[in-house]
Amino acid sequence: MGFLQTIPELRQPAPGVELLCLPEPRFKRAQLGLSLDMPLDAGRAARTLLSEVLQQGSAALPTRRDLSRALQAAYGAGCSLDTGRNGEDHRLDVSLAWVGERFLPSGTTVVPQLLTLVQQLLEQPRRGQDGSPFDEQVVARERALLLQRLAERKDDRPSYAEERFLRLMCAHEPYGLQSWDSEEAVAALTAADLEAARLELLARARITAVVVGPCDPDIISAWLADVFGHRNNVVTLTEISRPVPAAVREVKEELEMDQAQFHYGFRYAEPSSKRLVEALGFACSVLGGGSHGRLFRVVREEKSLAYGIYATQRARKGLVTVAAGIDASAYEEVRAEVDTQLLDLQANGPTAEEMEMVLVNRLDRLRGLADSGHELANYFVREHSLGLHRSPAARAALLQDLQPQEIAEAARLLVPDLAYMLSGKVS
Repeated sequence: MGFLQTIPELRQPAPGVELLCLPEPRFKRAQLGLSLDMPLDAGRAARTLLSEVLQQGSAALPTRRDLSRALQAAYGAGCSLDTGRNGEDHRLDVSLAWVGERFLPSGTTVVPQLLTLVQQLLEQPRRGQDGSPFDEQVVARERALLLQRLAERKDDRPSYAEERFLRLMCAHEPYGLQSWDSEEAVAALTAADLEAARLELLARARITAVVVGPCDPDIISAWLADVFGHRNNVVTLTEISRPVPAAVREVKEELEMDQAQFHYGFRYAEPSSKRLVEALGFACSVLGGGSHGRLFRVVREEKSLAYGIYATQRARKGLVTVAAGIDASAYEEVRAEVDTQLLDLQANGPTAEEMEMVLVNRLDRLRGLADSGHELANYFVREHSLGLHRSPAARAALLQDLQPQEIAEAARLLVPDLAYMLSGKVS
């Protein structure tokens, strides 16, 4: 299977709105994603709870059952909202998916009513009977459920360790903030807070939309212009901070648990070229991108120092982070081995076998984009956010042209910042 030559058309149908259009007929289902970005400011707790409350119904479809019936009537369409941190921004995602109309009975159309459904969720939410901007019982229920999830997050020790690690590593940067703010902030939220957040989000959020699959993008573009065309005060998002570490820091924290969680964070400056961007991702994969990575093969397989160990590139922020489940007593050895493997990669580059394994892995992922509209949409949203705008075929060609010395050069950009371990009490 070859690589897609596709590059999305970029439109700007409304102030602060960018639309990536990929009308690919190869897919059976069409996908529309809306990403509404705001700063990680004091309103993020309200926006987080708002995404849960909005999904409980609208004025026209006042219950979850009504909403589900409307989606089923549109031949099994799907609609969901979610929030989280995106780089150093706070993002609310709206996802809509439906069967392409060429697969439906002749003359059937579902797109207009689905777009109306989304618009009603955002603009005409279910109100309270007492004049409250939202049903108070719904707000109370969803607030309690959110607080329960936040209280339980320590039960997922690996995820909680990652949360603590990033908060400490980026303590004075937006990236270190939680997308929900705090449990105290969530507990204090009122229906009026959610309404203020909703109005600000629609009026000021910077929006990236992507439509993929068997759909006329003109319909989506016209809808976005109608919904958001009146805006004149779109928020300006701040540049992502990339501080240079002065020295390697070390933090160890204790929490009752069996398996310790090790994290090691590295920063890098903005790469000077698109080629170096790709080489850096390649270097991260060589180091710890999976079972083919050095850390997995050496630390886990050869030395049995970890239950699993991987490296992740956080490209928008300029971080590479290593995570491992270990015995607390192995901390020093694991940290030293990560340093050893990175230094060797920086000095000598990858072996021919490593180049081949990583190349096969990354090319397979690019080929797979032809089979998934969802993954293709995610690919181009990421490309857009990084300012790269490459087709899968162009990226594949660049990957196949990279040389070992370029991987070594990219690896030399990585500067260690924080070594962290969360473990049970160490005797």
